[in-house]
Amino acid sequence: MTTKIVQLWAEGLAPGWDGLYRADGSARAVEMGGGARLDWFDLGPPLDLDVMLDEDPDNVTHVGLLRGADAPIPGGSGYVCGGDGAHGSEGFFARLDKDRNLMWIAALTDSNPFEKAEVHGWLATFTNNLGNSVTVYLNHPDFA
Repeated sequence: MTTKIVQLWAEGLAPGWDGLYRADGSARAVEMGGGARLDWFDLGPPLDLDVMLDEDPDNVTHVGLLRGADAPIPGGSGYVCGGDGAHGSEGFFARLDKDRNLMWIAALTDSNPFEKAEVHGWLATFTNNLGNSVTVYLNHPDFA
Protein backbone atom coordinates (compact mmCIF):
# COMPACT_ATOMS: atom_id res chain seq x y z
CA MET A 1 0.00 0.00 0.00
CA THR A 2 1.33 3.42 -0.96
CA THR A 3 1.39 5.95 1.86
CA LYS A 4 0.04 9.48 1.61
CA ILE A 5 3.50 11.07 1.69
CA VAL A 6 4.71 8.86 -1.17
CA GLN A 7 1.62 9.85 -3.17
CA LEU A 8 2.23 13.55 -2.48
CA TRP A 9 5.93 13.28 -3.44
CA ALA A 10 5.01 11.58 -6.73
CA GLU A 11 2.74 14.56 -7.48
CA GLY A 12 5.47 17.11 -6.64
CA LEU A 13 3.78 18.06 -3.37
CA ALA A 14 4.64 18.10 0.33
CA PRO A 15 2.57 18.72 3.46
CA GLY A 16 2.12 22.32 4.56
CA TRP A 17 3.04 21.57 8.17
CA ASP A 18 6.56 21.47 9.61
CA GLY A 19 7.36 17.80 9.89
CA LEU A 20 9.51 14.82 9.07
CA TYR A 21 7.42 12.49 6.93
CA ARG A 22 8.68 8.97 6.27
CA ALA A 23 7.73 6.75 3.34
CA ASP A 24 6.51 4.08 5.79
CA GLY A 25 3.74 6.50 6.89
CA SER A 26 5.24 7.55 10.22
CA ALA A 27 5.81 11.24 10.88
CA ARG A 28 7.08 13.59 13.56
CA ALA A 29 6.69 17.31 14.09
CA VAL A 30 9.76 19.41 13.36
CA GLU A 31 10.54 22.17 15.82
CA MET A 32 13.01 24.86 14.87
CA GLY A 33 14.03 28.26 16.09
CA GLY A 34 14.99 31.43 14.31
CA GLY A 35 13.04 30.80 11.11
CA ALA A 36 15.40 30.88 8.12
CA ARG A 37 18.36 31.46 10.50
CA LEU A 38 17.90 27.80 11.52
CA ASP A 39 19.15 28.51 15.05
CA TRP A 40 18.12 25.03 16.18
CA PHE A 41 16.32 22.01 14.75
CA ASP A 42 14.70 19.16 16.66
CA LEU A 43 12.08 16.48 16.23
CA GLY A 44 8.88 16.71 18.22
CA PRO A 45 5.92 14.43 18.84
CA PRO A 46 4.44 12.01 16.31
CA LEU A 47 2.09 13.32 13.63
CA ASP A 48 -0.70 11.54 11.75
CA LEU A 49 -0.52 12.89 8.20
CA ASP A 50 -3.66 11.03 7.09
CA VAL A 51 -5.75 12.68 9.81
CA MET A 52 -4.16 16.08 9.18
CA LEU A 53 -4.95 15.91 5.45
CA ASP A 54 -8.49 14.65 6.12
CA GLU A 55 -9.05 17.77 8.24
CA ASP A 56 -7.26 20.18 5.85
CA PRO A 57 -6.76 18.54 2.41
CA ASP A 58 -5.57 21.77 0.79
CA ASN A 59 -2.63 22.29 3.17
CA VAL A 60 -0.01 21.07 0.69
CA THR A 61 2.64 22.91 -1.27
CA HIS A 62 4.34 22.31 -4.59
CA VAL A 63 8.00 21.39 -4.14
CA GLY A 64 10.92 21.37 -6.51
CA LEU A 65 14.49 20.08 -6.29
CA LEU A 66 17.14 22.75 -6.71
CA ARG A 67 20.31 22.33 -8.77
CA GLY A 68 23.25 21.80 -6.43
CA ALA A 69 21.03 20.43 -3.68
CA ASP A 70 21.48 16.79 -4.64
CA ALA A 71 24.28 14.60 -3.27
CA PRO A 72 24.99 10.86 -3.31
CA ILE A 73 25.36 8.97 -0.05
CA PRO A 74 28.71 7.13 0.07
CA GLY A 75 28.40 3.43 -0.58
CA GLY A 76 25.63 3.83 -3.14
CA SER A 77 22.70 3.54 -0.73
CA GLY A 78 20.92 6.60 -2.09
CA TYR A 79 20.87 10.37 -2.21
CA VAL A 80 19.95 13.43 -0.20
CA CYS A 81 18.41 16.47 -1.79
CA GLY A 82 16.89 19.82 -1.00
CA GLY A 83 14.63 22.36 -2.58
CA ASP A 84 11.88 24.88 -2.26
CA GLY A 85 8.13 25.13 -1.90
CA ALA A 86 5.47 27.26 -3.54
CA HIS A 87 6.10 30.17 -1.14
CA GLY A 88 9.48 31.86 -0.72
CA SER A 89 9.79 30.92 2.95
CA GLU A 90 9.26 27.21 2.34
CA GLY A 91 12.01 24.64 1.99
CA PHE A 92 12.58 20.95 2.31
CA PHE A 93 15.31 18.37 2.47
CA ALA A 94 14.89 14.68 1.80
CA ARG A 95 16.53 11.29 1.57
CA LEU A 96 15.98 9.09 -1.48
CA ASP A 97 16.90 5.46 -1.98
CA LYS A 98 19.28 4.27 -4.72
CA ASP A 99 16.37 4.30 -7.22
CA ARG A 100 15.45 7.84 -6.12
CA ASN A 101 12.30 6.78 -4.29
CA LEU A 102 11.39 8.89 -1.27
CA MET A 103 12.57 7.57 2.10
CA TRP A 104 11.72 10.72 4.07
CA ILE A 105 11.18 14.43 3.66
CA ALA A 106 11.57 17.24 6.19
CA ALA A 107 9.09 19.88 5.04
CA LEU A 108 9.58 23.31 6.62
CA THR A 109 7.34 26.34 6.21
CA ASP A 110 9.78 29.01 7.42
CA SER A 111 13.27 27.73 6.56
CA ASN A 112 13.74 29.24 3.09
CA PRO A 113 14.80 26.98 0.19
CA PHE A 114 17.63 24.51 0.69
CA GLU A 115 20.09 25.12 -2.15
CA LYS A 116 22.95 22.82 -1.16
CA ALA A 117 23.23 19.27 0.15
CA GLU A 118 26.46 17.60 1.25
CA VAL A 119 27.25 14.22 2.75
CA HIS A 120 30.37 13.50 4.82
CA GLY A 121 30.33 9.98 6.21
CA TRP A 122 26.90 9.59 7.78
CA LEU A 123 26.33 13.32 8.29
CA ALA A 124 24.16 15.16 5.78
CA THR A 125 24.18 18.96 5.79
CA PHE A 126 21.50 21.00 4.05
CA THR A 127 22.17 24.71 3.49
CA ASN A 128 19.48 27.27 2.69
CA ASN A 129 19.69 30.30 0.42
CA LEU A 130 20.87 32.46 3.34
CA GLY A 131 23.86 30.20 4.07
CA ASN A 132 22.32 28.65 7.20
CA SER A 133 22.33 24.90 7.61
CA VAL A 134 20.85 21.85 9.32
CA THR A 135 22.90 18.68 9.80
CA VAL A 136 21.34 15.27 10.40
CA TYR A 137 22.89 11.90 11.19
CA LEU A 138 21.77 9.51 8.45
CA ASN A 139 22.12 6.46 10.73
CA HIS A 140 19.74 7.91 13.35
CA PRO A 141 16.52 5.84 13.25
CA ASP A 142 14.42 8.84 12.18
CA PHE A 143 16.76 9.67 9.29
CA ALA A 144 17.84 6.15 8.24
